[in-house]
Amino acid sequence: MNDGQSPAVPGSSSGLLVEGVSKTFPARAGRARHDAVQDVSFHVRPGEILGLLGPNGAGKTTTLKMIAGLVRPTSGRIFIEGLDVGTQRMRAVRGLGAVLEGNRNLHWKLTAGENLDYFGALKGVGAIAARRDELINLLGLGPHVRKRVGELSRGLQQRVAIAVALMGTPRTLLLDEPTLGLDVEAAVVFREVVRDIARAGCGIVLTTHQMEVAESLSDRIAIMAGGRLKALDGLKTLRDAHRSPGHALAFRGQPSPMHREALAHAGLAGLDEQDGLWHGVVEAVDALPPLLAMLRAAELELVSVTERAIDLEALYLRIVTRDVA
Repeated sequence: MNDGQSPAVPGSSSGLLVEGVSKTFPARAGRARHDAVQDVSFHVRPGEILGLLGPNGAGKTTTLKMIAGLVRPTSGRIFIEGLDVGTQRMRAVRGLGAVLEGNRNLHWKLTAGENLDYFGALKGVGAIAARRDELINLLGLGPHVRKRVGELSRGLQQRVAIAVALMGTPRTLLLDEPTLGLDVEAAVVFREVVRDIARAGCGIVLTTHQMEVAESLSDRIAIMAGGRLKALDGLKTLRDAHRSPGHALAFRGQPSPMHREALAHAGLAGLDEQDGLWHGVVEAVDALPPLLAMLRAAELELVSVTERAIDLEALYLRIVTRDVA
């Protein structure tokens, strides 16, 4: 949809489009000029979860605040369902829900239900009671709807905050460190809630420092560092692009010093014994057949040969520190 204030943008009419966005904070009060975000672009489709990762100061929260219309970009454009946040802010953000860390916009002295009624009225939601009851059901808030928010656990407060963000039936949801401070049980429940919201067709941008959360929830991973987007793709594609070379080999037995020396000479590196198994790494694929033959000849039992994988944490560190293999 476009109201004539800005031209239609290909691909921007569905979901969230961030297009070449930068934010520079000028020098002031003794602080130097700071390029917080530099030329960041991505598209989040309805029903997709984008995990936005990066160290502190990478520009993640500034990016979310620009999407929410709380910070104006220095350059670039942001579209929510085809509406330009820069020129059509009020209309654009109606299609957005946000739960920003440290700014959950809940009234602690009101009950969970009263918060939903209050914010539903502010957002101009029609049939508030029906929408409130739908969200209470979705987020499992039934037993807590008459409790004051200030008396709820951190996990339940997060669920109320999400319910408030969803009152206007947004098509895009921003979640900034949503599992921070949650216990294990609350975090598991929260992840199921987020999956349900995405299945209902809401696109989600999720920032987190917890790699297991990003890995379990994200359809795609975006990694920022120094204000720039360093990587953006599905986890499998990123792993394939940054996979460690070679294979990990494990065998059982007691190789003599002579056998260990011969195996190392044939290309088995880092040979080490752990819990009755010997482990090593073979980087050259063509070294595998002769090494396996040597193990058989020495009557050492081969346990496994696996292609070396890279987990999300190692992948993240490799990309952020520019140590790309």
